[in-house]
Amino acid sequence: MKTVLSVQHLTKEIKGKLIVRDISFDVVEGEIIGLLGANGAGKTTTMKMIVGLSTISDGDVRIAGYSIKSQFSKALSNVGAVIEAPAFYPYLSGYENLRQYQRLHKNADKDWLLEVASLTGIEHALKQRVGTYSMGMKQRLGIAQALLRKPRLLVLDEPMNALDPAGVRETRNYLNKIAADLGVAIVISSHQLSEIEQMARRVVIIQNGRLVIEQRIDNGLSDGNFCITLHIDNIELSSEVVTNLFGDDHHALDYMQTEKLSNGLHTMTVAIDEGQVPKLIRALCDAGVEVHRVLPAHTSLEDKFLEWTTARSEVS
Repeated sequence: MKTVLSVQHLTKEIKGKLIVRDISFDVVEGEIIGLLGANGAGKTTTMKMIVGLSTISDGDVRIAGYSIKSQFSKALSNVGAVIEAPAFYPYLSGYENLRQYQRLHKNADKDWLLEVASLTGIEHALKQRVGTYSMGMKQRLGIAQALLRKPRLLVLDEPMNALDPAGVRETRNYLNKIAADLGVAIVISSHQLSEIEQMARRVVIIQNGRLVIEQRIDNGLSDGNFCITLHIDNIELSSEVVTNLFGDDHHALDYMQTEKLSNGLHTMTVAIDEGQVPKLIRALCDAGVEVHRVLPAHTSLEDKFLEWTTARSEVS
């Protein structure tokens, strides 16, 4: 697949202070990546440099092969973006706002406008004045506007803001569709990590303006380990069984976690090979442990995000 966005050692300095430091990553066509970080980490500044809204102190950004520094117009012709709150003419309808934007870019494709409106779920509100739109509807209108140029790269800063659960799901669905059907590369920042986990192939995590980690998440977040969680009645006896079975497997014991449930049972999570699960269950039952449930353990993006950023803070 072709690389649509290449961020190369991107750096931003303001009044002697480094806001973004030497960040690099690529995005290929049809790929969604999540740009994550706490407030003030440098996400929005990075996005602004990518789309030409902020000057680059050092490094470069290449979009569809064009440098944002030396081939600005050609690079930006391949970009659609919603950075911070989208702005519109409140006294014009949604349709009129989109048409005005098309005229600015000498684009008169009304059919594409209607297709984009349908894709983003605002076709029913096109005749209404934008001043009557909710925040969620304005977010959708902003994404529709960003798609009007048929961009190869879509950059979205917190597009889930002000959306209800149904709106969040719809946004996730049409962004997945845009990436899959149109081959658009999407960079999206969001504090809703569960949504990023369901959309993105990779995450790029920034902390204090620096790249903490770039990690694939579409194949899971358990570092390649198969983990199960057991609901059991005797944690001491269960721990003894696991130690006897896997005492030589230090990773399995290091990963083992326990928690007491409100119903008097305990949970125990352990990382073992999938083929060893029947052996463990038999050993627990033979030892007199009552096994009430066996569940696949899932490490969430939120858990991993906190792990990655906490580890970086301790190092710093």
